[in-house]
Amino acid sequence: MSIQHQNKHRIPCPHCGNTARIRKSQGLTPVYREAIIECRNEDCGWRGKLSIEITHTIAPSDIPNPTVRLPLVPRLRELALAQPAVANA
Repeated sequence: MSIQHQNKHRIPCPHCGNTARIRKSQGLTPVYREAIIECRNEDCGWRGKLSIEITHTIAPSDIPNPTVRLPLVPRLRELALAQPAVANA
């Protein structure tokens, strides 16, 4: 028996409210992606363009990409600024 993976992230159609599916997507930068989506309701027939952008860092990467510069979420930035500076020995 196989286990079927179900996507928990659902995008509702802005017109009928049924679930829309991604038909095609393209990464334009490391933090920005565009996709064509369509409503699964055949009676509706809506299609549209979806933009997905990564806007902030919540937890820093242990292997950061030097070309990606994302601001820290405000709380993480406050914690980083509140830590005493480490002196070079």
